[in-house]
Amino acid sequence: MNYYFKCNDFFEQYKNTGTIKTSIKNYIHNNYNILKDIYFEPKKIGQEKIEEIIDSVEYQKVLLDTITHSNSINLDVVFENTVNELGNILDYKNIDKKVYIIIGMNTTTIYSTKYQNEDVTVILLESTLGIEENIKMLLAHEYTHWIREKEIKHDIFENCIGERFVTEGIACNFSEEVVPNKSESYYTIVPDTTIQWVKDNKETIYKIVENELDKNNMMYDFFYMFAKTKIPNMPVRTGYVYGYIKVKEYMRKNNLKTKDIVKEDWRKILI
Repeated sequence: MNYYFKCNDFFEQYKNTGTIKTSIKNYIHNNYNILKDIYFEPKKIGQEKIEEIIDSVEYQKVLLDTITHSNSINLDVVFENTVNELGNILDYKNIDKKVYIIIGMNTTTIYSTKYQNEDVTVILLESTLGIEENIKMLLAHEYTHWIREKEIKHDIFENCIGERFVTEGIACNFSEEVVPNKSESYYTIVPDTTIQWVKDNKETIYKIVENELDKNNMMYDFFYMFAKTKIPNMPVRTGYVYGYIKVKEYMRKNNLKTKDIVKEDWRKILI
């Protein structure tokens, strides 16, 4: 594993200036080329949006909280130890990834993208507030993705919604296994109202997707943040919750843990 702590430049800027707004501007200026390639362009964050977020008092408070919490831990050690622990739990350590830890605009959490013709992982540190268990939860989620990317011979994110339900469901359940006793919305990264909607409409969802699982026509409806969904009143990102629930049902029924199914064919779980 190779970790690139681009966030450290922001922390250094804050030490030198003592002001959040100046620090984030200096950090973006110093690192603009790489931030453009791994964050601004992939996530469609334009200059106007950047300036709007920087001016936000709420965002500035998030950054201040992130500085405060990060000062109490050693990020290098936390990442190294966490990834080693996750590999031990899942009995799978054959992972070689580049992970970029950045300060972004707090618009997402952790994701994969292409950088210099290579798949890399990017984590927005401010989405964790620099709190160790939050970092651990997101890395747990992503670690299962890394395994499935290596072991499954098709695109786990875009091939079909059946695969995506199971891939995200496994990830959310492993986050719960590693950082227990949190709310379901914590693991699925959606509001509580979305959790309840999926529970109330689980059978309706099943009827809609049962003949669509091996297609990707409804990927946008179930997994994209700003989707205008075709299903009446359905919140965005319900696919994470539906996958989380279906994978949990499968594991409970068969008395399994994440390590037992992390490489499982999605059809075995959903069909």
